[in-house]
Amino acid sequence: MPRALNHTIPRLLSLGLLALLAACAQQREPGFYEVSRGDTASDARHRAQGGADTVAPSQLQFGFGADNQKKAAPADDGAGQSAPSAGPAAVPQELAETRTYLGTIACPAGQADCPARRMTLTLAPDGQWRARSAPLDGTAATAALGCWHLVSTEPVRFILQTGDQAYATLEFIQSNVLRLSRLNGQAPLLESRLTRQADIDPIQELAAKPAEACPAR
Repeated sequence: MPRALNHTIPRLLSLGLLALLAACAQQREPGFYEVSRGDTASDARHRAQGGADTVAPSQLQFGFGADNQKKAAPADDGAGQSAPSAGPAAVPQELAETRTYLGTIACPAGQADCPARRMTLTLAPDGQWRARSAPLDGTAATAALGCWHLVSTEPVRFILQTGDQAYATLEFIQSNVLRLSRLNGQAPLLESRLTRQADIDPIQELAAKPAEACPAR
């Protein structure tokens, strides 16, 4: 009788161990070993957390803003030491960040019968500009882009050019106010000012048009 009991105990222990392993396997959730599949929610969280494949917003991906320009590495002077590279000319504070200005432009002198127009101008510190001109009589608006060139710093005065053609000449009369002195080669009949806006307008209708190669600043 004791000998039969000795054979029964190991068998019972083996059965109990198998039952315990089966119970543990049943507690795991379905798909425990499967790789999770991406969905819209997980992708959104991934982008919000700055995943490696995240694409930056395209709000200002048209060359505007000095932040989009990569800093050049110092050049080697041949002696194993890095020599500081010559940096671009300093940009006045008024032009050191991307800004949008808006105002009403009067007719050119001698053309009193033309409609006034609302002008939206966005300037970037890398030398680019974009503008929208919308006549107040409801006719179609026009848009233009190009490079700005600094003329003087006291006051800060600059020229907007499209290619080799001068589009407009403006100057700062306050840090957030521009005065337009010439547009398409003509002076406005009345003083015309553009005031800085809280939001940047990228002039989206020009998004598909390639930017001009402006001088480094």
